[in-house]
Amino acid sequence: MDVRFANPDQVSLLSHIFASILRRGLADAGVARKVAGLGRIGVEMAGMSITADFGDSSVTLSPGRESCRAWVGGGMADLLEVCLRGAVVRPWLEGRVAWGGNPFALLKLLAVLAAARK
Repeated sequence: MDVRFANPDQVSLLSHIFASILRRGLADAGVARKVAGLGRIGVEMAGMSITADFGDSSVTLSPGRESCRAWVGGGMADLLEVCLRGAVVRPWLEGRVAWGGNPFALLKLLAVLAAARK
């Protein structure tokens, strides 16, 4: 599954970090099939926000968080802990990571993050 930027002239640090993680995780064909057609997921970190639009064969990252079926947000260190170490419950219980929308969509995203850590 291809990961691309909607507007290459407006790529934030968050977009670069998330694109790198997605590319690693989506290299696993089984994981890519799980998230194909997932829809729009928003990510907010350190004052930056992006939308990842999961289509059937690609993911497009765009600036801002608009019309998402689910979103996740928190500080940079906290979200990187979720992405790189798989620590999900503790940061959420401590209020360092927040989420909203469809929790099942975010669970599918966790599969991508787990594959990226391998």
